Amino acid sequence: MEADVERFIARGARAVNERDWEAYGRLFSNDLVMRTPGLPGITNGREARVELVKGIVAPFPDGRVDVERAITQGDWSCLQLRFSGTHTEPMATPDGGEIPPTDKSVDMPYCLVAKFEDGEVVEVHEYYDQLDLLAQLGLG
Repeated sequence: MEADVERFIARGARAVNERDWEAYGRLFSNDLVMRTPGLPGITNGREARVELVKGIVAPFPDGRVDVERAITQGDWSCLQLRFSGTHTEPMATPDGGEIPPTDKSVDMPYCLVAKFEDGEVVEVHEYYDQLDLLAQLGLG
C-alpha cells in the first residue's frame, strides 16, 4: 500500500506538472468514483478525472502541484497538496461561461482522499476552497 501511495505521489504530481495526461490517467481505475467541488454528486471514470484536472490547470499554464504530506490508513490515503500558478488563460465556469484571465497568482491548498486497489486509485474525494480561489483572482 505504501508503495502505491509513493508511486501515485511521484508520478501524479509530475504528470500534472508536465501536462502528461496519459501518464496521469494511468494512475486511476477505469471505473473511478469521484466527488469534487464544482461537480454535482458522483462522477465516474478515468477520463472524467483527466478532463477535470486538465480544465482546472489550463487557465494556469505555469501552474504546478506540490505534495506536502500523505497519511495512509489501510486502503485509504489523505494527501495534502498545494496548487500554485498565474491565471493567464480563460477559465470555464460551471454554467458554460468563462472568466477572462486576471494575471493574478494563486497559491491554494487542497486535499485529496484516495482509495487504492491493485495499484490504482478507485475512489477520490477532493476538497478545496472555491471562494479562496476566486478571492485570490480578485473575483470574490
